[in-house]
Amino acid sequence: DEELVRGLGAEWFVARGEEVASAVRAHVPGGVDAVVDAAVLGLAALDAVRDGGAFVALTAGVAPVALRGIDVATVFFRADAAQLGEVVRLVETGRLTVRVAEVHPLEKAADAHARLAAGGVRGRLVLVP
Repeated sequence: DEELVRGLGAEWFVARGEEVASAVRAHVPGGVDAVVDAAVLGLAALDAVRDGGAFVALTAGVAPVALRGIDVATVFFRADAAQLGEVVRLVETGRLTVRVAEVHPLEKAADAHARLAAGGVRGRLVLVP
């Protein structure tokens, strides 16, 4: 992941296993202006935000309680055929990349879920009928 992220222009990288807030604050002592949490880190990521900053959870129901004047929001998703079509178009034209780690037959869904729960998956697991 570090090579990918740095290749996209990141100046510094915090690995998943590290103490997120401490690692971020080593680079930005006062805390960052905002965090978009797509990894369900919750409070561990909130602690990296400066007082009065912003925190956005991309997973419904897991946003931490607002502390230190931090504005906490949750993004909700809904099915939308037109938007999904646009995402497909972006993938087909190469403007959006999809990282697939593994493909599993549908009857092995329990195995795929166990693989995700074990951690270490880089990319998405895809189930096919």
